[in-house]
Amino acid sequence: MPKDLIDILIEKREREDKFFKNYPYYAMEIKKVAQIFLGPVKIFVFGSILKKNEIPNDIDILIISPKLKTSKQKNKVRMAIQKKIGTSSPFEIHLISSKDFRDWYSLFIKDKKIEI
Repeated sequence: MPKDLIDILIEKREREDKFFKNYPYYAMEIKKVAQIFLGPVKIFVFGSILKKNEIPNDIDILIISPKLKTSKQKNKVRMAIQKKIGTSSPFEIHLISSKDFRDWYSLFIKDKKIEI
């Protein structure tokens, strides 16, 4: 009997549950991978995963490095992270420069973040 959409969504959530329950561990693993390519980085978890009254649908990770200047560099880091944690994980990886953090992201995630 074919699966219906509800069954597929339940299975997806069950596969992702390990990431939601242990996001600090996986965020640290993401940081280790980013440091291999970029050296010292700042990593923040932000978004719905930190809101007590919400059921998150993803885990936002912000990676900040002055070395993140080109799309090629960002893609290389993103692919290495996906190789480490899997391509179907619920992580939403944001790769930005220090300047982009100051000019844009810092305006929206002031107190709603955890540094890893």
